[in-house]
Amino acid sequence: MELIKLIDELRETDLYIRHIYTEGGCYRFHVLLSKLFPGCNPYINEKKNHIITRYKNKYYDIDGVVTNQDGYVKLTKEDEDMVKRWSFHKNNLLMLTECPNCDEPIIYK
Repeated sequence: MELIKLIDELRETDLYIRHIYTEGGCYRFHVLLSKLFPGCNPYINEKKNHIITRYKNKYYDIDGVVTNQDGYVKLTKEDEDMVKRWSFHKNNLLMLTECPNCDEPIIYK
């Protein structure tokens, strides 16, 4: 499967997928792509809050092909340590039915 088709299919799997990979999970998205498509390289924007993936001279994120790469530079080792800590879950942008103290499911009857 080609990379853009995978991204399109993945984006259609769930309403929340785009949010997960744009609100803290963009580096993890890059890691996924790099495991499936060797030769991927991460690029970070100048605000240091988003990662895109370069593969075969094109750039991608969960929205597909990134046509404007202004301000993006190849991810450095120092920035890699930072982005590895990014997490959609840790941003608490979406609270599902887990207990905030023990992460066990909360069951409503």
